[in-house]
Amino acid sequence: MNERQRGQACLLALIVLPIGAWIGTAKALYGIEKTGARERIFFLAKNTFTLWPLAAAFFGGLFLAIVICILIFKFSKMTFAGAYFDKYFRGSQLVSQNELKRLTKEREEQITIAGIPVPTAAESTHFSIGGATGTGKSTIFREMMYGCLRRKDRMVILDPDGEFLSAFYRKGDKILNPYDQRTEGWSFYNEIRSNFDFERYAKSIIQVSDSSDSEEWNQYGRLLFAEVAKKLYNTTRKPGMRNVFRYTNECSSEALQSFVKGTRAVSLFTENERATGSVRFVLSNKLPAHFDMPPGDFSIRQWCEDPNGGNLFITWDENMREALRPLISCWVDTIFTSILGMQSSSNRRIWTFLDELESLQRLPTLGDMLTRGRKKGGCVVSGYQSYTQLESVYGEKLAETMLGNHRTMMALAVGRMGTATAERMSKALSEHEVLRTKEGRSARWGEYGTRSENEDVKPERVVMPAEIMALNNLEGFLSFPGNIPIARVTIEPITFTRSTPVPGIVPNLEII
Repeated sequence: MNERQRGQACLLALIVLPIGAWIGTAKALYGIEKTGARERIFFLAKNTFTLWPLAAAFFGGLFLAIVICILIFKFSKMTFAGAYFDKYFRGSQLVSQNELKRLTKEREEQITIAGIPVPTAAESTHFSIGGATGTGKSTIFREMMYGCLRRKDRMVILDPDGEFLSAFYRKGDKILNPYDQRTEGWSFYNEIRSNFDFERYAKSIIQVSDSSDSEEWNQYGRLLFAEVAKKLYNTTRKPGMRNVFRYTNECSSEALQSFVKGTRAVSLFTENERATGSVRFVLSNKLPAHFDMPPGDFSIRQWCEDPNGGNLFITWDENMREALRPLISCWVDTIFTSILGMQSSSNRRIWTFLDELESLQRLPTLGDMLTRGRKKGGCVVSGYQSYTQLESVYGEKLAETMLGNHRTMMALAVGRMGTATAERMSKALSEHEVLRTKEGRSARWGEYGTRSENEDVKPERVVMPAEIMALNNLEGFLSFPGNIPIARVTIEPITFTRSTPVPGIVPNLEII
């Protein structure tokens, strides 16, 4: 119903209902016969406000007409902000927040986003939450984490400043941060069970580069790392990353060549000393980040396999970010590799919350986790500020592929200059094909006017980039996978209080 039709319906209700109620009451109580009907009606109309039944009927009909007008405007108003259309054919549909909540409600307990239950089938198809700083990403993360806690799902939480740890840490949870007194002791060697694990986890430490030239040297670096680490594992009682670094970067080429004799790494030692030095150089900035990690027997792989292992928090603050960046990326990659190596399970849920995804180093197994983690129970929630930042880390094609595998999308506000991000979000929210009826009128002097109607069917964006840029904080567009409609939602912030506060980070003063 367009504006003109709504106006006509309201005008009709305002005229017909009061008069109809008055006539019905007058006829029933005072009688109106054919003979003298005009005089009788005139008399009753003149004395309406002195005859309370007639006055009550008139104002009752008027009140009912006003209620009907309100309902007409309320229920005929479209959630779609564009021009009114008469018929929807296909594509995305935009509904209200309450309507989407009704459509996605299931019997079992569900995680929620902006109070809207997440379809259970959508949980393992992953979530992307994009928006500028302060628009509500952390609020959505907290709401989802709270739902995971209530449902006893397990979580890996990348936690800048320890904000989420302060709210959700419980006894039995694990912390990884070498500069926090509460950290678990961890070593790369804790993840080793078979010979192929050295190559498997070498990619977590020396991550894949998008440059073919750099990646060639990275492959040589992984080979040297894996063979040195493997030999130390077999010959040393308690090997560590410092031992690996001593051989790969500190000792002479002759000593290293002698140590790897009989392994595949011996092929790296040719008469070209410069090439050998380049291979060793690849490892020079990858391994030192592991040195500050205290010794201990915590294994990420075992934690993933233990259903009673609690939650895992990986924390840092702005001062620690650069020092921990390689280590954080290594841990996340190790988590993904470990989950992908587990047996398939439809009941398992391990949620990984990646806040500030673009601030991490490139995660080579993130793509594998997004495409193959569903059967393993892996659920990834990625937060990012702008698409161009992701492009700078992953490259254009890989960034698009990666976001395309996050099938649930929350589009929050972006800055007015973030046109590329807003355009991507608008395209992702897709289009609809609708019919609009256009009316035309024409008239000539002295002739009757003519009226015509034309039907116009065309596809168009459901949400324009400008609408995304104009969103207020804690507002956004939520889209689930499949044929579920999208909705413009308002996020209600949740305040979590604890009887005993838990600090986000407890600095390790001995290291600092």
